[in-house]
Amino acid sequence: MTDQVQSPLFQALADLNFDSVMVTEPTDEPGASRIVFVNREFTELTGYNADEVVGETPGMLQGERTDPEVLKRLAEDLRAGRTFHGQTINYHKDGTPFEIEWKVTSVLDDAGKVTHYVAVQREADSA
Repeated sequence: MTDQVQSPLFQALADLNFDSVMVTEPTDEPGASRIVFVNREFTELTGYNADEVVGETPGMLQGERTDPEVLKRLAEDLRAGRTFHGQTINYHKDGTPFEIEWKVTSVLDDAGKVTHYVAVQREADSA
């Protein structure tokens, strides 16, 4: 799927989306992932460009106001094969907090193994 994330078709679909799109892949650390793709709306929403976030963990967007219970539910939903839908406090590149509404789902390969997670998010006020 990494090749698909880099494809012109995927890039066009993601960039035409009105919402922020972030794709991550699991790491060797249980429950952790690293960012492999963000669209233009992600940059508009967060202030970070792709070069600043690719390879980083999505946790870089979270801070002390992010509710740990929501993050726990996110992990539980993904482990159980459910799509997560919720709201959290994230932080712009300049450090200002903002509330987002988001959905995250797992992408599985033919053997049923998680290859990626796709997150679509927007500011909660504009939801």
